[in-house]
Amino acid sequence: MNKKIKKLLFIAIAVLVILLVVSAIVWGVAKTKKPSFLYNALVTGKSVIYSLVYVQAGSGTATYYGQIVKEDDESIVIKNPGYIEIADPTSENEQAQISFHFVKDDFLKSLSEMRIYKQNIIFIQDLSADSPIVSAYEDAK
Repeated sequence: MNKKIKKLLFIAIAVLVILLVVSAIVWGVAKTKKPSFLYNALVTGKSVIYSLVYVQAGSGTATYYGQIVKEDDESIVIKNPGYIEIADPTSENEQAQISFHFVKDDFLKSLSEMRIYKQNIIFIQDLSADSPIVSAYEDAK
């Protein structure tokens, strides 16, 4: 064979291999829906999905909000975790004051990712786009 045919054959095989690898990755992400940020970006085309993660914490429970960016057999990682704080009313005529806070803004100034072990998770709930929590994240950007 001459050099042009060999070169074209090599390019065709390389393109075919690249297409197969990309197809396998997209299929794997679509099938497992993990990691969720890739699934949302590549398959659904939706915007970022924020979740509520309800966990057992010591003798009580805690609720965290954020984007689940990593997941393995033992834990999940939440990006920019936040929580709701409810202040009791000071008088009978007042309503409770509800405020949303990011964990990174607390006194400890923690990093913007939180690892939560699955053995402590009670449930996870995705939030709808019109949720006030999603609005809080969008306003913080």
